[in-house]
Amino acid sequence: MKTKPDRTIRGSMVALLMVSVLWLLPTPGQAAEVTQLDITGGTVSLNFGSLGTISGNFTANGQLLMNQFQPPPNIFNPITISHLTFSIFTSDGGPSLNLPAPTVQTSGATMTAGLQSLFAGVTSTGWSWVNTNPQMASLNIGGIAGGTFSETTNAFNISWSRTFTGVPFLTSGNFSLQGTAQLVLVPAPAAALLFASGLSGIAWLQRRAV
Repeated sequence: MKTKPDRTIRGSMVALLMVSVLWLLPTPGQAAEVTQLDITGGTVSLNFGSLGTISGNFTANGQLLMNQFQPPPNIFNPITISHLTFSIFTSDGGPSLNLPAPTVQTSGATMTAGLQSLFAGVTSTGWSWVNTNPQMASLNIGGIAGGTFSETTNAFNISWSRTFTGVPFLTSGNFSLQGTAQLVLVPAPAAALLFASGLSGIAWLQRRAV
């Protein structure tokens, strides 16, 4: 016959196991911190006013790291759309801009990305002025991006728009990126409270068993 302390200890162990499982189990809609975007492709569309619009899709495998800056060509190899070639990198833009490093967060099926520090070095085989313009050599194409995120596969599809001033002919642009995200789950406050309550309950049971 089992004594009361034995039953209490056994119950405490079961309770601890259940609380631990609930703590470690991801919950739907739980927020997550993204550490890296593994990019597989995207789109670029630039409006050059009277010169027309340059737009197209691209396929490129690369990694956009969070909370740090990446010089070219560390994100992915240069991409070419029409007669324009883009070398993508991130930078704070110097003291005059002091842009933040990339950050991305997910919440349920939504992704929000702070990509203000995204730049492109742009060259052209059709417009000679592009190759001699210092602004096109370090064109800030970044912005706040938003889009969809799959909690099952970590696949994302985000897009953003950008208005340009002071750049010859160039007035605006639209951009998108697709791929999969690498992330770390952030424990929800409710889960933390449940875990703490479970530990307190186990401690109370153990005191009673003494």
